[in-house]
Amino acid sequence: MKKICFPLLAFIALPTAIQANIDPKVAEICMKATDFQGCVESMSGQKNNNLSIKSGYDEALIAFEKGDSLKAIKSINSYIKNNPNSKEGYLLRAFIKTYDLSEFDKALEDVDKAIEIDESYAIAYALKADIFYFDIGGSASQTKKMLNKAYELSPDNPYVNFVKGDFYYDNSFILLDKDKKDLAIKSAEEALIHFEKVVLNSQNNEDLIMKRIYPLGINYTATALLGEAKFELYFMYKDVNDRKTAKTYLEQALTHYTTAISMAPSQEKAEEIELDRDFDLITPADLYTSRGNIYSWMNNKVKKACSDWKIAKEYGDKDAQKNYREFRC
Repeated sequence: MKKICFPLLAFIALPTAIQANIDPKVAEICMKATDFQGCVESMSGQKNNNLSIKSGYDEALIAFEKGDSLKAIKSINSYIKNNPNSKEGYLLRAFIKTYDLSEFDKALEDVDKAIEIDESYAIAYALKADIFYFDIGGSASQTKKMLNKAYELSPDNPYVNFVKGDFYYDNSFILLDKDKKDLAIKSAEEALIHFEKVVLNSQNNEDLIMKRIYPLGINYTATALLGEAKFELYFMYKDVNDRKTAKTYLEQALTHYTTAISMAPSQEKAEEIELDRDFDLITPADLYTSRGNIYSWMNNKVKKACSDWKIAKEYGDKDAQKNYREFRC
């Protein structure tokens, strides 16, 4: 009832003139905005002298979440021009330049401007680390400093924890390639801590920026990565002859993948978003293939592995097709 009640109250609070002409689709979109009335007026094309200055930001935010990069960048540029000291404005523009325009150096300039305005802006440090490490190939040591700063400022923030988890997980493979097995395990287990905090703190996350960059849900994505990371740790611990810990991680990985499958969208929906946004997402096919792989490493679970691979191969997953054939399912 709460989800119905709040929008209804917001609608009732609007002036009668707006209520009479409001488009239901505009009302639905503007429920996500920070300024409902200003958003409605802006989205409806009404010229109102009392239009909230926040509505320009909301217009850019909604356009970004919908994948309309041209409208998003135009709106946020206009907003920043009128609000040159808005840290949120610069940060949103940095996200747009990163995820829609691949203008990473310019995005970093905007992040730095946001930090200049507010040195305690945790999300800005996390985005800077994300761009610096994953997009322009910056050093791990500098990335750690940025992430530690972000985490110190906001230890429970889902985005901060996701970026930190993503970094440590990626770094574990680099260390493994250098045959630094103990450090690789330590890095992967550090990643687990942060992915678990994402899941713990993002149950009802309605932030539009997070919806844009994690279109299947940050909670879902972190849950799937927990399964993936623990499956990798299974092999790492087997490699150092700690079979007890390896078995524990294998069983936990199975649980995470099962949870992720229960949260997953349809394969068609995931593929549609991948094509529309040019994103590489964790789809149901990936989940079923991976869970099948886990079952294949367990005693007397080959039938369950085959069952999962069958589903994945019907979705077109080539690895599942190969496994299904090789295990003579």
